[in-house]
Amino acid sequence: MAESTRHRLLIVDDETEIRTTLAQYFGGLGYAVDIAADASEALAKLEHGFDAILSDIKMPGMSGIDFLQQARRLNPEAGVFLITGFASLDTMIEAKQWGAIGYFRKPLRLIEVDSQLRAFLGEDTRSLLDGCLLVVGPGLLEQLGPRLGRFQTLSCEAEEAAFLKTVDEQHPKVVLADAADPATPALLQAYQKLGREGNSFLLVSDDGALEAASELLFGRGAAGCIPWDAPQEVFEQAIKDAVERRAAEKLDQQGRVEALANRCTFAKAYRNGYYCLSQGGCPYGPYRGGWIAIEGKEFQKCLKRPLLVESLEAVGFVSWTGRLEVARAPELRRQLLALVRDGKAELIVDAHGLEAVHPALFEILTEASAELVKLHPEGILHVINLAEGLEGELREGLVGTVVRCYGVRMVDERRVFDRWGSRFD
Repeated sequence: MAESTRHRLLIVDDETEIRTTLAQYFGGLGYAVDIAADASEALAKLEHGFDAILSDIKMPGMSGIDFLQQARRLNPEAGVFLITGFASLDTMIEAKQWGAIGYFRKPLRLIEVDSQLRAFLGEDTRSLLDGCLLVVGPGLLEQLGPRLGRFQTLSCEAEEAAFLKTVDEQHPKVVLADAADPATPALLQAYQKLGREGNSFLLVSDDGALEAASELLFGRGAAGCIPWDAPQEVFEQAIKDAVERRAAEKLDQQGRVEALANRCTFAKAYRNGYYCLSQGGCPYGPYRGGWIAIEGKEFQKCLKRPLLVESLEAVGFVSWTGRLEVARAPELRRQLLALVRDGKAELIVDAHGLEAVHPALFEILTEASAELVKLHPEGILHVINLAEGLEGELREGLVGTVVRCYGVRMVDERRVFDRWGSRFD
């Protein structure tokens, strides 16, 4: 709450611990706080003028309901909010009848109380994040609570299963964790494995955890670190900066991906906005050895339907492009037969760019097929990325062999593909 709009808040409660906690919390949020131990003391202070009053109902002497009636007469502009550990329908109805603005049950959700106070006072009640802030560890949230009052916060236990469950269900914009907690490195690693970037994982630390914070920041990719004793505005700025950095990086990535997709005839946009970035054999993107088509949970949706193999190490690859003249036949034959004799039970010929079918091509593939079956009865030879006309022509000429012909295809290991699912859109 900005200094120019500091609102005066009177807190009335006969329990010292509750008064102190509430005063510290709302003082940390920028309110000008005064306290009273009972209704009589509070009434004596009303002449100073308050914008809002937060009062317990059950107090010795004058009850909170009686105090509400007199406070509304002495300071009619102040909004009175009542709190109670013994909620009942009768007191709730009385509170409403005598003009209370809010009625809260103990234990209080202080963020909710602050939200209603600010709504009454005309403050912006929206969270500083369009989404939630996940604080790892209820104890950490309790300690930092007053400095996180402008965020929609939730907490989870500092344990991997609970953390991952909360992330999956709530999709937090930022994670805030204690650098000194021994569980934090594993949680950061688990977060990154989910595909979330470390630049939305922030740490809280003091000098006592300097070594741990350094390892998490520079060795493991955490986004940043907030000093434990930093004021509210520092926490708010660090959290907003993390969100803005992530948004900027997403826009930059999206721009690069769209530029790639605009050049690629096979790229296809789908619901979550990703494109296939690994274009096996395509000049527009990186690929492992020219063959890998899929690299992660969404790339299987590319129009280049994957040709799945059990293991890349067990497969032999060759690439044929251009025109297959008679002079090239011995070289191409040697390529295939060498792979068969090397123990490869599955062969893949990338015919991307093959311009025409030559009679020698049928001879080469037929001979390789026979040799493959001789050494590996379950063997198979794939010819992929054939032009539409060549695909049909080759199929007709290779009936009775273990040669399979395909149009546009990409290659990936089945175990990687199965990990992410096999449904195409």
